[in-house]
Amino acid sequence: METHSRYSGLSILNHWVTAILVFIMLTLGLMADEAPDRSSGGYIMDVHIALGFFVFIVVAWRVTHRLWQGFPPRPEAGALERYAGGLTHRLLLVALVVLVVSGPLYLFTEGEGIDVFGWFEVYIPLARFDAIHEPAETVHAVTGGTLLPILIGIHFAGALYHYLMQRH
Repeated sequence: METHSRYSGLSILNHWVTAILVFIMLTLGLMADEAPDRSSGGYIMDVHIALGFFVFIVVAWRVTHRLWQGFPPRPEAGALERYAGGLTHRLLLVALVVLVVSGPLYLFTEGEGIDVFGWFEVYIPLARFDAIHEPAETVHAVTGGTLLPILIGIHFAGALYHYLMQRH
């Protein structure tokens, strides 16, 4: 194995912790939307929001680490594969940043805070910017409910292709 074209152990850990948290957040978001009643949906959304506080920290760390480290070169891949893989990775990171910013933004612009499991609350007084509440909510819903699953699907298909077809 060529170590210069591989991700570090920390990057791999970062990837899988983020992947698990994103899966949980997507599941909670979809469950809240499909909840049988308002009370159940509210409870699920409260968990989604509280966990989102920690996801914000993990995503901030992941994106910062990736920007600092860059992406390892893949000389064994063709130009199209390198371009598609690089674009997909970057779009995934952008989508995650959009989600961890738009989620709190649409709460703060409604005058709400982030209650982190009753331990503490994070609140930034942005209610005077209520005009961006609806756009932030829409961006969050579309990015999380449509764009992110599509990008994850493309990423998974590329990883599967790489694993099955590109092994040496």
